[in-house]
Amino acid sequence: MLRKVIYKAIGTASHAIGNISDLEVPKVVLSPAIKIYTMGFGINMDEAEVPQAGYSCFGDFFARRLKKDARVICPDKDAIISPCDGRLVATHDLDDDGKSGLVVKDYDYTIAKMVGEPVQDKFAGGKGAIIYLHPRDYHRVHVPFDGELISVRHIAGTRFPVAPWSEKRVTGLYEKNERMVFNFKISNGFLTVVMVAAFGVGNITSEFSPGSGNHVSSARTFKTELKLSKGDELGTFRLGSTVVLLWSKNSIENLISEETPLIFGEKIANTLNVSNTAGEKDE
Repeated sequence: MLRKVIYKAIGTASHAIGNISDLEVPKVVLSPAIKIYTMGFGINMDEAEVPQAGYSCFGDFFARRLKKDARVICPDKDAIISPCDGRLVATHDLDDDGKSGLVVKDYDYTIAKMVGEPVQDKFAGGKGAIIYLHPRDYHRVHVPFDGELISVRHIAGTRFPVAPWSEKRVTGLYEKNERMVFNFKISNGFLTVVMVAAFGVGNITSEFSPGSGNHVSSARTFKTELKLSKGDELGTFRLGSTVVLLWSKNSIENLISEETPLIFGEKIANTLNVSNTAGEKDE
């Protein structure tokens, strides 16, 4: 009973913080607040695309876009790129039954619960990775590899903090928090990108969202193929959180090691069975 009360209180506070961050604030208040935040977390604003009139609310600052030349998308045709800035906190070989294998703080996540639907053997023997976004990071999430977006699922949930101290105390954190799940068919299998909300995240925005609102779970399936390219934008965190990546068996290799700092656009793995490499011309 007490745990439910605590969960509800956290959820209420998180939504309130998210709503406040999207309120328009006078520049005389907002500008100093952004400057203090920027200095405190060491944010490089030279790479940010700042509106001529400045930001109208803290949420817009947090979800800031980058200048076009701020990141370089790895041009190698077989390169899986980091979908965001952050830190790669975990990599995993998924179980052969495709049901689990994503272990965080001694908790073995059920993949079907993580993505909100039965996955059968789609990820059996595949790979998984978890990227944590620090409050100082760029908070837009992009497509890691060329593919066809099959479906998007929004899963309503709580917004527990995703910092290490919270992961130790909240069992199954990524199965409880609000999520947006993007399912792709790529050249040699399947790729899923999961955006996991956290404490204070006002919302996860995406042009591909089912559009049901933050408090309702829903799904959207694309009946005609929707081809997206490596580096295309998928969605935005209005405040910080986590990205989970899942690949099917024999679709990638050479996934980089854990605890690696990541920059959006850099290579984190290679796809298998890609015939052409960057700089080569098709026969």
